[in-house]
Amino acid sequence: MKIRCLALCAAAFSHSANAADDKVYLEFLWDARPPLSIARQQTIQFLTDGQHTHQVCVATNLAETDVGGLVVKAFDASGQEVSSHQYPDYRGVKQCYGADLGQGGKPGLWTFRASTGDGRSGEETLQVHARLEDSPLSNDPGTPYVVGRPNYDAAIPPAEWHGRLVWEMQVNPQGTVTGVTVVTAEGVGLKLRSRAIAAGYLSLFFPDERRARTPLLWRRELSFEPE
Repeated sequence: MKIRCLALCAAAFSHSANAADDKVYLEFLWDARPPLSIARQQTIQFLTDGQHTHQVCVATNLAETDVGGLVVKAFDASGQEVSSHQYPDYRGVKQCYGADLGQGGKPGLWTFRASTGDGRSGEETLQVHARLEDSPLSNDPGTPYVVGRPNYDAAIPPAEWHGRLVWEMQVNPQGTVTGVTVVTAEGVGLKLRSRAIAAGYLSLFFPDERRARTPLLWRRELSFEPE
């Protein structure tokens, strides 16, 4: 039984930018989720096959604020701009938009850049290819290209966001999670157990037939601290 682990620290408001941050926070989602979903699919890989509703999410503030609108641009692996969109009604809080991958962009490591009218900007990179097997990330099938993440629960007071949450996923040869077990839940983690389980099942791994002989257990840990 092979076990892989990822440990992350998450501030209470890690789902979006700090209210005092001078940068634009960006996050990539593999597929759009229904409203009020308790988990989401963060990703480091997009595909140009048109089979998925990839999204780019941005945030600058915890509350609605006049930021002078938003511009989101995408640049392919050669640095060529492949798309640009303006969102004049953007008000600072976290918002997700369809990822426009344009046409004919060079595959590889792409950059998405976001800027607001009040002078803030930010950028993030991820892999973009026509097929999963074209991605260099497929050389490490033990690492997910989509990591399910519990969504922020606004019903929990900010002062209570401290604790720890560890869950373990069993992954089949096709890269699908077939079982999720919460290993540790402390503090606010006790209130997020169901979200961790939902997040676990949203995770996706590259296929690996060796898992038929040696099952993969992949463990994820989140530590929470109030800001």
